[in-house]
Amino acid sequence: MNQLEIDGKIYFMPSDWNELTRKQVLFISRLFQEQLTMMDFKLRVLLKFLTIRQKVMKRIDHEDVYFLCESLDFLFKEVSLTKNLLPVLRTGRRKYLGPADAMMNCTFGEFTMANSLLDSFSKTKDQKYLDEMVAVFYRPRKCFWFIRKAYSDNQDPRKRFVNRSLKQRCRKIANLDYEVKYSIFLFFSGVLNSLPLLYPYVYEQQGGTGNEDNGWASLIISLADGRTDDKSLETVMNSNLYNVFIGLNKKAKEYHEYMNKIESYDRH
Repeated sequence: MNQLEIDGKIYFMPSDWNELTRKQVLFISRLFQEQLTMMDFKLRVLLKFLTIRQKVMKRIDHEDVYFLCESLDFLFKEVSLTKNLLPVLRTGRRKYLGPADAMMNCTFGEFTMANSLLDSFSKTKDQKYLDEMVAVFYRPRKCFWFIRKAYSDNQDPRKRFVNRSLKQRCRKIANLDYEVKYSIFLFFSGVLNSLPLLYPYVYEQQGGTGNEDNGWASLIISLADGRTDDKSLETVMNSNLYNVFIGLNKKAKEYHEYMNKIESYDRH
């Protein structure tokens, strides 16, 4: 967090995606949709983040303004947002709960489905994919959760993800402002960007398949010990995202070490 003093008053400026507030990420999502030059974008963000007027900005030394604008470069680099700044969405009388920070309470099944929808949205910019992606993650609260949470190891308050309820939820999600949905897109992008650092062997093996969906499928089957029956695969898909990634990373690491041994033997 950057600190600035103007007329004896201290102001703070975020220097990283995870230092943003809810209002700030919504504002940035709105600006991303406008055709602005990088400097115009930064100046508007600067005014918003400091909550000052332009006449006050003019009193700041030009070198300080330049430094502050440069400190906003993180917004144009890889998204690293892993805090869910929009934990609850409201549309009409409906309230939908989102995933925890870093999507710690997501299942591997909802992750892979949302990942496919994110890719489709990135390629086509068709909002229907964005709506579906949001609807995958944001679901109603479980019935009697205030009682059930005391007796359950699974502390995810959201109802279990089922595909048949997705279309109905999408129609509600479609009514939300675009910047709300795009902010969730940024959040999921940040989580996705964090995973290769945590589980490098998974992405090394998956990247080598040439096809992301086939890459996930082969890794899922390997985690199910080669079984392809519905029950075995469903168990993997309904497991916690990070538990699955730990298992996948272990399997991928073993495979990587095995291939290195084979290459070593071939050289000798």
